[in-house]
Formats: sequence, structure tokens, C-alpha cells
Amino acid sequence: MTQTTQTTGHLQPEKLNAFIDGELSGAEAQGIHKHLDDCHSCTLRVLSGTRLKAVTARAGERFAPPVEALARLTAQLRLQKPKPAARVVPLRRSPSANIAVWSAIAAVLLVVVSLVAWHQVRQADALAAEMLDQHLAMLSSAATPQVVSTDRHTVKPWFEGRLPFSFNLPDPDALPPDTTLHGADLVYIEGRPAALLIFSIHKHEVSVFVTQSAGAFAIAPRSARSGFAIISVAARELRLTAVSDVDPRELNALVIALAKVQ
Repeated sequence: MTQTTQTTGHLQPEKLNAFIDGELSGAEAQGIHKHLDDCHSCTLRVLSGTRLKAVTARAGERFAPPVEALARLTAQLRLQKPKPAARVVPLRRSPSANIAVWSAIAAVLLVVVSLVAWHQVRQADALAAEMLDQHLAMLSSAATPQVVSTDRHTVKPWFEGRLPFSFNLPDPDALPPDTTLHGADLVYIEGRPAALLIFSIHKHEVSVFVTQSAGAFAIAPRSARSGFAIISVAARELRLTAVSDVDPRELNALVIALAKVQ
């Protein structure tokens, strides 16, 4: 085992981040490339980290308001700035001046709120895209989940010590018709560990991501990307997000069944 891996055989976070940032020497990078050839979990972590870095960079470039807008707001606020008084006296403004000042403040607040809302929407879109990428990676022929089992008593205990949270799995009889658990994997969403539960509904593969809801960007309850439905619900302190090309109504039934046992 090399120094780049933990006792579990996976890349250490600092080495993974340095690899994504291109800060490693040629020999170290070659060793990590060799590790990624055989480690599905670390490959997904690199994919997730690379996409998160790219999305963050694009968001940072687009988040800045236009220079013209900032110039207009600055000029407007300067016009409303009161001149210093020669002596301390109660400052009195006419009603029209007060209205102008509050209008300027409201304009600034509107711009700030709009930019924050836009930024959150962009982050939610990036999160949905990241989960779809993880689902597509799971569908690839080279993907091998770390846990292959239909037994919930095998799947759930495997995550103990690997996640900073716990979750429950329903009894097979409580799942929607023709829905089967096939296994699970440890993945990283927004750079944080998450459980990937692998189901099938009829002949459709389903990825269900279990993440902590605290501190995470919100994702739309229902959305669609490239023909795949994405359904997300909050349950207790968790967020359950399912991705599949199955009928959205059947996908929703699975998510609700999982949410009920949390």
C-alpha cells in the first residue's frame, strides 16, 4: 500500500485534492492514475471533485454583477449621501428625500437578493447534474458497487463508520411493486460522503443518494435532465434524491417508501 492511500485502500483526501488541482509530481500523478484504474470509488470521487471545481469556477465568473450596474448604484447612493453639518443638529429630510433614499436602498437589496437567488439556482442545477453523472457512472459496464446484496441487513451495516450519519432501509415488502435493492456504494456529493443505494424498478436502474440536508444546497423536488427524472425529498435530517429513466410516478413511490422509514 502506498502513502497516497488510507488503510482502507482509498486515496487520502489531501492527495485526491492535490491530484485534482494538478499539484502532484509526475511520478505521484502516475501512481494515482494506476490506483484509479482499479478503484471505482476513488474514480467517482475524482469525477465529483473535478466537476465541483469546474462548476464553482464558472459560478464565480458569472456571479459578479455588471460593472455598469454597480456604477449606477454607487452614483445613486453618493447623490443621496447627506453633507456633513457644521454643528450637531437633528437631521431633517423632506418626505421626497426620504423616499429617494429608501428607493436607493431597496434597489441595492433587490440586486443582492436577485444575485443570491440566481447563485442558489445555479448551485442546485450543478448538484442535479453531479448526481446524474454519478448515476450514469453507475450504469457503466465497468462499475462495480462495493456492496452487492439484496439484503438490507447487509447493505445498511456496511456504511457504519463510513458516513457521518445513519439511515434506514424498508423491509422488501414495503417497497413498491417490482422494486428490488441490488447493492450500494460510497460516493461523494459536493465533496461530502454520501450513500448510493442501487435499486431496480422493473428493468430500469435507479440510483438513490442519501445525504445530509444540513449545509447542503437545496435541489428541486422534481426535475428532469437528458431524459432522466430526478426526485428529491427531505426526511428527518437527511435528503433522499433518486435518479432514473423510469416513470416518475414509480420513482416517486420508491422515494416516499424510503422517506417513511427514516
